Amino acid sequence: MRKLVCACALLVACASHDSNVRPPTPTATATASAAEPPAASAPLVVALVVDQLAAWEIAERAPELPKGGGFARLLREGAYARDMRYAHAVTETSPGHSSLFTGAAPYRSGIFANELVDPATRKRVSSLRDPSTRVVTAAGVQNAPSVSLASLEVDTVADVLRARAPHATIISVSLKDRGAAFAGGRHPDATIWYSASRDAFVTSTAFTSTFPDWARFVDRDLLEHMRSEPWNLLDPVFVASHAKQPDAQPGESEVFGFGSTFPHSFARARFPAVAFRASPRADEAELALAAAALDRRNPKEPMLLAVSLSAFDYVNHYWGPDSWESWDELLRIDRALAGFFALLDRKAGPDGWAAVLSGDHGGPPLPEAPDAARPWCAHGDSSDPWQRPCRRVGRIFPDALRDTLEKAADKALGKPKDWILGVASPYVFYTHFAAELPRDRRAKLDAAVTTALLANPEIDRIFPPRAPGSTCPPEQTDESIDALVCRSMSPKNRDALFVLEKRGSFVDTDYDLGKGMSHGGPYLFDRSVPLFVRARGRVRGGTVITEPIGFGAYVRSVAALLGVPPPKDASEAREIVPPK
Repeated sequence: MRKLVCACALLVACASHDSNVRPPTPTATATASAAEPPAASAPLVVALVVDQLAAWEIAERAPELPKGGGFARLLREGAYARDMRYAHAVTETSPGHSSLFTGAAPYRSGIFANELVDPATRKRVSSLRDPSTRVVTAAGVQNAPSVSLASLEVDTVADVLRARAPHATIISVSLKDRGAAFAGGRHPDATIWYSASRDAFVTSTAFTSTFPDWARFVDRDLLEHMRSEPWNLLDPVFVASHAKQPDAQPGESEVFGFGSTFPHSFARARFPAVAFRASPRADEAELALAAAALDRRNPKEPMLLAVSLSAFDYVNHYWGPDSWESWDELLRIDRALAGFFALLDRKAGPDGWAAVLSGDHGGPPLPEAPDAARPWCAHGDSSDPWQRPCRRVGRIFPDALRDTLEKAADKALGKPKDWILGVASPYVFYTHFAAELPRDRRAKLDAAVTTALLANPEIDRIFPPRAPGSTCPPEQTDESIDALVCRSMSPKNRDALFVLEKRGSFVDTDYDLGKGMSHGGPYLFDRSVPLFVRARGRVRGGTVITEPIGFGAYVRSVAALLGVPPPKDASEAREIVPPK
């Protein structure tokens, strides 16, 4: 019976596995309540992030999506800003999500990287990792470090809401700790994300000592049930007619047995949990949790429900944004959003909820993408408004680069030592030995490492750490590379060099070395994202904003809809939601 209830929740809240399956007909009670608009209640704001949703993808692909989908509804009923720009160059998950929910660029928020290098293990770890915390699962507190917002130096919109409305409901859900933590703030009712290493949704002792009872239905049995059938195309004709390449293309990952072509079988995947988060099934689980979270709402108090649909990011990392997988995932997200919006209509009435949707960053095509997948190159890459590359770009392999830099450092300083801690996009991190060098020896180390870095054909420029007390150019008036890099670097990070890759090149990920793609640069394909704001009675439907706007518009819109001021460090931006 529990499985049946969970399956129904999935069908109502999000896209089904197969194109011929439709959400069940509402019960008589649901139909009656939908016909009678609920009494006026406190704001219900859904803050959505589709990870790696680039502005160029929505500009080119949203018109091709079904008219009954979620994006079409957002366009009809709300405002769409075509080009919301981040003011920093480190276009990664942590800096993106922190910027969305604080309105502060990395140089002010303190969140200057997605990953750091752990001095003890030399492995790349989440930038939010906090050894003083512990992972919390449905089974209890585990003896393993988790994450916190200890490194965040500014307030989030959730923090402002909690201070203004102590009894507000604040719940955030993601596949990534970074996608959930910033959205939920320091004092959420629940902040939940998926751990592939545990194949379970988890949280942290930074936020709670117990896993929420209402979220326990997404357990191991349900996750395995969701993986019992392969990932097939939702609409084969649609995908085949819109993708610019065959299903199998050079550069795609096979995701450790999950496959590089459809159908993708979880049964063949060597790591089913890794395959799960790179599939639409992960979105289904997240939206099922979001649907359950709605039942925690007190209509007399405001609610912030934040959902970060991270599977799109993993799909693009493994197969690229022009792949059949990316097209199918976007189509499924579109359908899932339509189903979730319909659920919100039933729960709160069409006028009783608002939504704000954007992306934490964008991304480029696969390095191996042929000319057919780069139509903008017909007139030269300078003609593309999103600055996508035409040159054949390459990958930068972080561990091999670290070894090269270590040899260069040893040669320059005349004595073998452990100088290079590691490489985590877009930084080269030094060890404490380098940090303790006298000024002249440190200058010699910096020069040797910079020379070795610039010998790599995929690297353009190197930036030293920011000097304490230095300032960056204004966000609203300066979009030069130097300004974007300046606003990416925290003055507290004194032991790292910023590596600027050439346009379209990237530091390869640990997902599947040598396959897929990544992001993280200052170019518009990486730092321009769309913004949708839907709030009946507050935002006029069908509004399209074509000129660029600042990234602060996201948090300012969320705050305005919740009825609270934006965080005090939020960047200025064009007003989307007028004062009430």
